[in-house]
Amino acid sequence: MVAIIEIKKQNMDKNTLESTNKLLRVIVALLLRRKDEQSLTLRQQIEILDDLGIKPAEIGEILGRANTYINKELSGIRKNRKQA
Repeated sequence: MVAIIEIKKQNMDKNTLESTNKLLRVIVALLLRRKDEQSLTLRQQIEILDDLGIKPAEIGEILGRANTYINKELSGIRKNRKQA
């Protein structure tokens, strides 16, 4: 029983570490891509977060927008990429 609890704890620690690392990569990427004269549009921010592998629900949480809005923007972004 103790071994099972220890394995679960290790998995939780690993998942927490992976999640933290992912969020840190996002923060660093956003800071690096920030423009001094002109801030990124909401659509550009969504595109960057999507490119970093963040799920639409998480993008919505980060930017404070509804999932439907994020999905609509992602649909438009993907459509533009296919045309290019």
